[in-house]
Amino acid sequence: MQTIPSIIAVDMDGTFLTDSKTFDTERFSRILSRLQAHGIHFVVASGNTHAKLQDYMRGFENQGLTYIAENGAYLADDSGQLAVHPFLDEDVPRVIEIVQGLDQIGLLVCTTEGIYLPKDRCDQIVHMIRGYFEDTGQELPETLTLEDFAAFFFPGSVMVDSIEDFEGAPIKFPLLTPPKQTQQLSVYLREALPQTVTPMVSGFGAIDLVRTGVNKATGLKDLCERLDADPAGILAFGDGENDMEMLRYAGWGVAMSNAPEVVRNAADEVIGSNEEQAVLEYLEQLLDRLEASH
Repeated sequence: MQTIPSIIAVDMDGTFLTDSKTFDTERFSRILSRLQAHGIHFVVASGNTHAKLQDYMRGFENQGLTYIAENGAYLADDSGQLAVHPFLDEDVPRVIEIVQGLDQIGLLVCTTEGIYLPKDRCDQIVHMIRGYFEDTGQELPETLTLEDFAAFFFPGSVMVDSIEDFEGAPIKFPLLTPPKQTQQLSVYLREALPQTVTPMVSGFGAIDLVRTGVNKATGLKDLCERLDADPAGILAFGDGENDMEMLRYAGWGVAMSNAPEVVRNAADEVIGSNEEQAVLEYLEQLLDRLEASH
């Protein structure tokens, strides 16, 4: 990007975070200070919950970050919720009926009030997360319970007896599947679900059911309206299919080298991998050019 962005939006898993779910916090702190000195907003955009994103960004509380969570259905900043896009009320019973029939997958429900994990899907959820650790080459914890999973991936979540035992309006149904079955299940869901609900493949064996038309670009649109900002001034980074709308909406979309070909083709530029922390490198070079011209 040759011009000065007003908003920088970054996906987390596979983009900003390394495969071990970390980033160089000291390096980012220096970058964030420089961005804010130029009036540039930094946005964390992810399929994760707001609470999980805050957990990733621990140490950067009250430092002006904006969060696009739940694949665009939830926008928040340090002051709290700014915008939300829940499911249509009439769609919820049908979605629950369909996902309950998929007895081999793990499932949860994220609502405007919290995150709910049904106890009758404990075995499936733990099985999926074990597979995640093994396939990414990470060391398995000695014990891996549903509580471990919830604390790591869904901080603040509540275990309930059934997927129907939730409060608030649903904004996302995360489904956890064997990665080899993800695409096949996604095709089935597109045919089975109401047209107002869309399955979004968002990472390792994960499919998020969200309201049709709601994606990370939705969150950016909400933010642009609040800031009276031009989308042409957005610089966005991503690696997944759920980043494609954001990359296209932004004035300049950047894909990671580890992204699938379809995502790389949707971007204006392709950089290094998440393991190389290529986003931090890109931002440092962008700031260096900006500051050298002043």
